[in-house]
Parts: sequence; structure tokens; C-alpha cells
Amino acid sequence: MKTILITGINGFLGSHLARELSSEYKIIGLEYTIENLFRIAECNYKVYAAQEDIPEAIFTDQRIDLIIHTATFYGKNNEDIIRMFNAILYSPFNLLDKAIKHGCRIFINTDTVLDRFVSTYALTKRQFQEWLFHRKNEIKVINMQLEHFYGPGASDSNFITAMMHKLKKHESPINLTPGDQQRDFLFIDDVVSAFLTVINNQSLIPEEYSSFQVCSNQRISIRDLMILMKELTGSNSKLNFGAVPYRENELMQSTTNNVALRLLGWKPACNIIEGLKRTSTNM
Repeated sequence: MKTILITGINGFLGSHLARELSSEYKIIGLEYTIENLFRIAECNYKVYAAQEDIPEAIFTDQRIDLIIHTATFYGKNNEDIIRMFNAILYSPFNLLDKAIKHGCRIFINTDTVLDRFVSTYALTKRQFQEWLFHRKNEIKVINMQLEHFYGPGASDSNFITAMMHKLKKHESPINLTPGDQQRDFLFIDDVVSAFLTVINNQSLIPEEYSSFQVCSNQRISIRDLMILMKELTGSNSKLNFGAVPYRENELMQSTTNNVALRLLGWKPACNIIEGLKRTSTNM
């Protein structure tokens, strides 16, 4: 049985991937701290802590065949730049370096579609992606550029989860941007199936570096999304569009495309209405 290391295994995406892959692979986890692994509390995974450094024991205790890097740090609580740099760039780079030295074959990276200058988060994510490309001759890299994903169990840093909670509590007003941004939202199950698709089709993916955009190809404006969620939740909240300015370098229209993933046999199965209903019901 091959061994997969999942960073951020207690996260929304990481925990879903671990459960889905555990029937066919030995799963090892990596988290900043192992004090409160609430999403995987009932699972019997070996989890290492990266609070001080990336433990060498990850690679000496067992052979790691594949790494799925999902750990991230969104910085939505005004965390300082050094902490963002360490979490999103330095620590993953350290992991990458040790993976190469210990002969790990494949590094699957979770990337963002955001422009690098939208935020510190986006900038450091892009810088790590560039390091992956630079070292592609030393390890096979599969870069997964994710559109916004959501579903039951996501934290309040997730836009849809945060707005659902506000709407269900009938908070009013809910201050928003004008809402003209066109976004592509993907249900968590479809994101997981995209990762499984590239893992199960490794032989069809070229060596060195490949990148896939994980999206539904179905866009909706933030304004229409909020109106739809308000209808689904039966909320009395007032949606105050235009109360918040757009971010500098805001992405106004997503231009991602999932053709490369579809050629491997993947397609999203859950549309936005069904996904929002499932999310609302299970909150």
C-alpha cells in the first residue's frame, strides 16, 4: 500500500481527501499543531506537527510516495506578513526540499486562481507555485488551481459559509461590495473528485510540471449568489450592496477552464443550487 502525506489534514479539504483516499492508501498527516484535530478525531492517522520545523521523521519513519499539499493560511484576521510568509512559502518550501532529498515521486499542490497582487495570501501562493515550477526537474509536480469551493463543515473564513451564517441569523444589514464580480464556485465533493482524478491518472500526466484549473465553468455574480442564498435560507437580512469597496486588483471575471481535467475523465457533479441546499441543510 502506497503512502500519501496530506498537509493540512485537519482542514476542510485535507480531511475530506484523507477519508476518501484511506481505503486505498496509507495516510500520513501534517499540521501546524496537533492539539485539536477536530475534523479527524475519529480517524487513526499518524499526524506530525510542523510548528517548529518540518520533521525529518516524516520521511525516515516511512517512505512517502506522494504529497498532497492543502495546508494554507488565509490571513483574514490581520496576521502579520512574516507569519503569512512562513506558513505559505517557507514551510512548504522546506517540505518540498525534504521530499526531493528523500526521493518522493509526486508533489500535488493546492493553488489559487487569484491574481498575485490581490492579497498577501495570493502573492505568497504564487511565489511557492513558481518555486515548484523551478524545481520540476527534481520531482513531478501537479498544480491544482482551485476556484472558490464550499460545502458543509467549511470554516467561517469560507465566503459562502460566512454569508450563510449571517443570513440564517437574519443579520441586517449585510454590507457587501457592489457584487458584480463573476465567480465560479465548486462543491467540496467535486474538488475531492478532481484530486482523485489526477492521482488515478498519474501515468497520463506528463512528468515534471502540469497544472489543472479546478472549476465548474459555470459563473455567477456575487450579487446573484447572495440573492439566491437569501431565498434558499428564507432570510430577512437586508443585502447592502455597494457598502464595501472592491479590493485593489479585484478579479472581476473568472476566466478559468476545466478542459484539461475533463480530458482525464473528470466533470463536476453538483450545481450551485444543489450545493447551496446541501450546505444550508447541514450547517
